[in-house]
Amino acid sequence: KLCLEEKTLCKSHIIPEYMYKDCYDGNHSFIEFNGKKDSYNKKRSKGIYEKLLCRECEDIVMEYENYAKCILYDQAKQFIRSKGIPYSANDYHYNKFKLFVLSLLWRASVCSLEGFRLVNLGRYEDELREILFYSLETPENKYPCVIHQTSIEKKLADGVFMEMFPGKAKKDGKTIYQFIADGLFFFIGIGFCSIDTFPQGTSISPEGLRIGYDELRSEERRVGKECRSRWSP
Repeated sequence: KLCLEEKTLCKSHIIPEYMYKDCYDGNHSFIEFNGKKDSYNKKRSKGIYEKLLCRECEDIVMEYENYAKCILYDQAKQFIRSKGIPYSANDYHYNKFKLFVLSLLWRASVCSLEGFRLVNLGRYEDELREILFYSLETPENKYPCVIHQTSIEKKLADGVFMEMFPGKAKKDGKTIYQFIADGLFFFIGIGFCSIDTFPQGTSISPEGLRIGYDELRSEERRVGKECRSRWSP
């Protein structure tokens, strides 16, 4: 679905498998709960995936994933865990890291899995596909991204996930998708958005990377002030 060619598809993760590390039990498995009527919970042992990308396209996405793993897990999470303050860096690859974040949203939109049913990028889906396939760089205010590491009682909320859902920015009415993956709270604006939508600015800019840090409940309250959910709880 990334290259638009007819090829054998791989089992592609929507969210990288390494982000599920803290979900696994002693048998390297976890339960994916489904609250929908007449649906069943599923036991997972390798994250959540479906046949989505060919081998060549999988390699493209894995390059973004591997880079993000170095930034998020070898640097940001360790820094925040030891210092208890937000993480920032100037010497990082802006485009490669942003492509990783955008790939999460695109994969969620094109997959058929129930857990990502609220993600529908419409006309932006093909634009994002081209951005990812050709590794195109986007300006800071196009698909702007904010990331916060959340905590629960001052401990990093590792292993916490929340499904992707759309909201509306109060500033300009643009759609902003929100989700939590391994305790990291992501906000991604769709198309060109006002940077003023985010009071503290974006996390991913050519000038530097900033990953915030806050209690999960505080972060949820802040999100409620910035965005109006389009969906009922």
